[in-house]
Amino acid sequence: MRVALVHNLPPGGARRVLAEHAGRLGRETVELCLGSAAPVGDGALVFPYAPLAPRVAPALRPALRYADLGRLLAAWRRLAAALPATRADVVLAHPCQFLQAPPVLLWTGLPTVYFCHEPRRVDHEPAARLTRNPRTRRLYFPLHRAERALDGRATLAAGRLVTNSAYTARQIRAAYGREAAALPLGVPDLFRRAPSPGAASPGAPGHVLSVGALIPTKGHDLALEAAALARRRRPVLVVAPRPDAGEERRLRARAAQLGVALEVRTAISEEALCAAFRAAFATLYLARDEPFGLASLEAQACGCPVVVAAEGGLPETIVAGATGWAVPREAAAAAACLDRLEDPAVRAAFAQRAAAHGSQASWGASAAAMAAVLDEVAAR
Repeated sequence: MRVALVHNLPPGGARRVLAEHAGRLGRETVELCLGSAAPVGDGALVFPYAPLAPRVAPALRPALRYADLGRLLAAWRRLAAALPATRADVVLAHPCQFLQAPPVLLWTGLPTVYFCHEPRRVDHEPAARLTRNPRTRRLYFPLHRAERALDGRATLAAGRLVTNSAYTARQIRAAYGREAAALPLGVPDLFRRAPSPGAASPGAPGHVLSVGALIPTKGHDLALEAAALARRRRPVLVVAPRPDAGEERRLRARAAQLGVALEVRTAISEEALCAAFRAAFATLYLARDEPFGLASLEAQACGCPVVVAAEGGLPETIVAGATGWAVPREAAAAAACLDRLEDPAVRAAFAQRAAAHGSQASWGASAAAMAAVLDEVAAR
């Protein structure tokens, strides 16, 4: 069986899922993506596209944003037209970073599986809708309506939906009226081989670690505030898949206000991330309504206790009270957990159980579950 892997994903958690599955499906694969994506393989078929609106002054953007949507759909149509030549038996589609569900789902006659990492937040979450500029809302209303319609139609057109957690499956049902199967996710084998879980590496600062994109909803500022409130003021390390100068400035200013030492690293290697987890005192993952949270599993596999937000899919990643805690998105609640871990015996026990729990998460098993879904859909 030949599988077409289709996406428009930047670096981040969703792309990581696709990359980990791609090499483990045990099926012949061909990757097709847009030029705005980060390919997961060297031989990807890339269809040119880059948005024009972000390159110009804000006053000039409205017309270009409408034009960009037309250009984006044209790129997806070119990709769809190329699918027959790949001789694929089934399409495994991951999101489009601009629309969520990739429109290729509307235009291919092949069996399709769509890995929906989350519904399109700006359409289905009140808090996300409020992030739109009220001064331009009427100007962009037709554009937003068209984008929401495209996402909904493409999601409904998919032959099968899969997702990352039971929480996200419920969100998909509420947003689109469709069922999605929650697949188990994994951690890299390197993380599963974490040596002697327990205390931080000798000579390491025992930092508080926060992993995720440089956007306010990831909760990096809450990690800073928790570090400031804890009995021992530890430095904070933020690791992100890509830079954002504006958000980094905001976090550095907040760290200075709190008197907390902050280091920000972006686009680091898997080996460097593994080392950061192993050297951390604890990982705080305080994102708002996170669909799942791979970094939580990865931290635990490296023997690092975790404190996650008690919302979204994050509580599904831990054994509460054994490998970490799920707390309200409040700095004081996270700081209390850091204080409990200051007892060496408590931290050692949490670290040991975290390593055992995280190491059970296998990308091989995850890919096998994905392959079973693809086989079933292709056989219809």
